[in-house]
Amino acid sequence: MLPCDASSVGVARRLLRHELTTLRHADVELIDAAGLLVSELVTNAVVHARTDVTLHVTIRRGVLRIEVADGSPVVPVARHTSALAGTGRGLQLVDRLANRWGVQKSRGGKTIWFELSPIEQAAG
Repeated sequence: MLPCDASSVGVARRLLRHELTTLRHADVELIDAAGLLVSELVTNAVVHARTDVTLHVTIRRGVLRIEVADGSPVVPVARHTSALAGTGRGLQLVDRLANRWGVQKSRGGKTIWFELSPIEQAAG
């Protein structure tokens, strides 16, 4: 659980990078993309949901799945922004970089998830 605070964005990114760099052959570009998308989703949760955030990371069959949950039931909508807009591109980035993504509503809020592949798991 990460607190509803701007510092949680960096914490989430560092936790994710730590998890992924423990894999011997994790693709650097994939790690960078995952870090960017986690930053965007945690930022959205802190700014718009204004609740604590839960980050969940799994790797199954070479697919990295990341879930960012918050306590707001409001489902985000991708906005079309101008090239000069300072905000509003988070979901556009998720849509562009992730293989798949979606939103799951829950009684306590929602979870936005995305998947990236391929990622190789360490042998051993």
